[in-house]
Amino acid sequence: MALKNSVFLILFVVLPLFAQDQSEKCGTFRHVRLLTQAKKLQLQLPAISRPVLQKSILTKNQKIRIHFDTSGANVPSMVDAFGIRIPNSQQKFIDTLVVILDSVWNAEITSFGFNQPPADDNRGGGNEYDFYVMDLSAGLFGETIIEYDLPTGSVKTNQQYASFIRMDNDYGTGYRTKGILAVFATTAHEFHHAVQVGGSGVWEDDQFYFYEMCAEAMENAVFKDAKDYIFDVQTYFKNISSLPLFVIRSQSSFAGYERAIWGMFLMKKFSASIMRDIWEELKLLRPVPALTSALNKHSTSIQREYVDFSFWNFYTAHRADSVRYYSDAKLLPPVSISGSVIASPAVQEISVVSKSFVSNYYKVSQSSDSAFFIISNANYDDLVADGQKTLTSKVLYTSSASSGFPLVAGSIYAKFSASDPLYWSYIPIGTKSLSTCFPNPFTPSSSSLLISLDGIGASSEATLTVLSAIDFDVIYSNTVNYTTFSGIQYAEWKGRDNKGEIVPSGIYLYILSKGSNIVKGKFAVIR
Repeated sequence: MALKNSVFLILFVVLPLFAQDQSEKCGTFRHVRLLTQAKKLQLQLPAISRPVLQKSILTKNQKIRIHFDTSGANVPSMVDAFGIRIPNSQQKFIDTLVVILDSVWNAEITSFGFNQPPADDNRGGGNEYDFYVMDLSAGLFGETIIEYDLPTGSVKTNQQYASFIRMDNDYGTGYRTKGILAVFATTAHEFHHAVQVGGSGVWEDDQFYFYEMCAEAMENAVFKDAKDYIFDVQTYFKNISSLPLFVIRSQSSFAGYERAIWGMFLMKKFSASIMRDIWEELKLLRPVPALTSALNKHSTSIQREYVDFSFWNFYTAHRADSVRYYSDAKLLPPVSISGSVIASPAVQEISVVSKSFVSNYYKVSQSSDSAFFIISNANYDDLVADGQKTLTSKVLYTSSASSGFPLVAGSIYAKFSASDPLYWSYIPIGTKSLSTCFPNPFTPSSSSLLISLDGIGASSEATLTVLSAIDFDVIYSNTVNYTTFSGIQYAEWKGRDNKGEIVPSGIYLYILSKGSNIVKGKFAVIR
């Protein structure tokens, strides 16, 4: 692995804290952390010398140049199912790579609408984008090398740069995903980094988790057979009750790959255009504000989508629904259950201690009945302040019908509460859970109240009436508006009265009616 780049040799001595982490599949931001630290220390950044390989060819669309060796340690090769190199397969590897790279370009640039990476001043023999096929360290899939001496666009904090990519020459022994499937993942992932740094720029190093989150999500978006991301999702699902979705790299040992499932969720709901929209916003805004702005333009919010995301994540593995939710739902691991308890006639409590943008999953059983509770917090104010406050709520549960709690399953009754309910979401899943509304409580400025149509059915003839629970004044009454959430149709109320004004905080009743069919319920509004 010989990269002719003197700046890296200097920085490994000056900044030993940022030595290479071989556990990372992508080396891009290992290098970027070194260089951003050097900039902070006002060290001179010499020009990056590119690898010098023996031969180069253009792909068929003339947009990408592939550099490779025909002899020596860097010679590319196909591998068998065990990762063993197949003799005399160099040309097949290169021919296959030509097709793959053109597919990556067609997907990310032509179909998804990202800006193509900037020209590199003919450093690779032309202004095509350059891939260098080399023998990398085992387990290192690839890296996008940012050329800090080739800035593009206006001078700004998140400066844009030209770049080139190094990728392995066989993906054999030492790789968790081998052969062509690893090439799929690497090329889509690394090229997206080139798009990110060339089109939107390089924000501070504590934001790099977001770059990796999106690049790994792009693997499966470009190539449906690219499943390497599943290895990393296992890490997120295992830590889902403790790892905030937007925790920055400096606060965590996690690189960001493991949270790629968030990007995949967004692209499944809104198409790949949502990712393009996010990175357009990233030209001016850091990741979370950029994400917020992009979602707002799609008439939704980060809070509402996080609730839906928490719901989708429940339906994987043995609960998989690959039609409504993730296409690979059956291949994904189950989310970690925070606790499993038995209900009795006595009222018991589940105490939930959480951080913002963390999801908790609990199971309550009684005889042959069971219910799950998805409890998540989308405290946007805390997220923006990067406070990582500890937030608390609780679920009271019992098997006694006399408790007055809502029925969730055959003999399980439960009620959710929080001293500061703003941004909390509570979704019970059980045999009776469809007779509920959610999120409850809900905040009109960031979400809508969704009411089950169980017992009513979808029909323009249905009427929704909302009343004050204190004096039974009619707050709202009109024909039902319908919306689809996680593949299921619900009645929607946006928290406005008949004058179009947001209703104040309080307890309200709803009545869904169609002919003789009537469904009633109660909910809280928090502002």
